[in-house]
Amino acid sequence: MFYEEWPLIFFTLLGQLAAGTFILLTAGRLYLEKHAPKADHSSWFQKSTLSIAGVMVLAIVMSAFHIGTWSNMLYMIANVGSSWLAREIVFAGLFLAMVVAVWLTERAGRSLKGLYYLTSAVGIACVYAMASVYATTIIPAWSHVNTYFAHFGTMFVLGVLGAGLCFILFRRDEAGSPEQVGLMKGLAFAGAAAVILQLIVLPVYLTGLADGGAAGTATLNTLFAGHTWTMVFRWGLTLAGGVLLLYSLFRYSERIYTKVPAQIYTAVIFVIAGEFVGRYLFYLTGIPTQIG
Repeated sequence: MFYEEWPLIFFTLLGQLAAGTFILLTAGRLYLEKHAPKADHSSWFQKSTLSIAGVMVLAIVMSAFHIGTWSNMLYMIANVGSSWLAREIVFAGLFLAMVVAVWLTERAGRSLKGLYYLTSAVGIACVYAMASVYATTIIPAWSHVNTYFAHFGTMFVLGVLGAGLCFILFRRDEAGSPEQVGLMKGLAFAGAAAVILQLIVLPVYLTGLADGGAAGTATLNTLFAGHTWTMVFRWGLTLAGGVLLLYSLFRYSERIYTKVPAQIYTAVIFVIAGEFVGRYLFYLTGIPTQIG
């Protein structure tokens, strides 16, 4: 793996964090509006969307480090009809613009659910484009459905953390309410489901690499000869963080918003570290078919 790929790690992780957080916050807001109709849902949602916009700005800045210059970015965008890389850039910029539009409408005191849905759809399209950049290459480790599971899995896992953080920071006035506690537990289970789906696909993916010719064999050698413990570390961190998060949400649900237990912080660190290591391994497996 080359140093040029480090900005891509941060771009994809931050972009998927932003998309997942917005999608889950939108679902969370609709749930809370139904079950707690008298509560104020605009204030915390407004602060959350502003934070998401900031994360997305940082993601785009990271992508600019990889592309090199803004003129290169404009040249790539011109190929949007034929290039997934161009579509990735366009959808990332469009998602940022739409999140800002949501924030502006919230500031103006207007709640446009249609805009929430459209922004969520653009966020999904952005993550799909991110995955397609790699899934459409000649690299066996990337040109597999696992690439989509990995990217969307990360979107949901990091989205759960992002949405949970927004609730803790920006919705303290409803701390410990049955609706919010139930929502947080539901989000945690959604994140767990995303991890389980990735684990189900993993053996299918590794088996497919064995049939991927010299490049596939080289990829397996890279993973199992030099990075077996890195893979164990990746999934160990994610699983440990997920289990600890679920335990903490059920064990300390009554006081989690007034005094966040240390276990929550530990769980978040574990999950983020696991996703980072997973994305590092993803780029490490970028071995083209021309090997040998």
